Amino acid sequence: MPRKKNPATSLEKATDLYREFHGGEPEISKLTLESRTIPDKLVVIGRLIAVEYEPQGGSARKGDVYRHEWGDTGKRKVDTLHYFCTDESGREFYLIKGKPQSYPVFNERGVVG
Repeated sequence: MPRKKNPATSLEKATDLYREFHGGEPEISKLTLESRTIPDKLVVIGRLIAVEYEPQGGSARKGDVYRHEWGDTGKRKVDTLHYFCTDESGREFYLIKGKPQSYPVFNERGVVG
């Protein structure tokens, strides 16, 4: 009987995703978050149109700036409704999906959809 592989841990999955996108080994560090809860009330700043990001650390893509327009899958444009929000203090920011959907996702290509 063939042996079954143990399911991957969240750290293993995160490490694999890092390798696929960045093309190298991640520097494992622990990020401490003050809070993981989203407030019940948010201030909607506006609808998200695009996001830009620059890979850091040991990434093979370091120094490149990537711009992703929401809804762009590379093959087709999908209807998305995402919001850029803040809390009542104006000091914390949130990216909120306006409706349940499969996009966007992050993979070896970066942000898709």
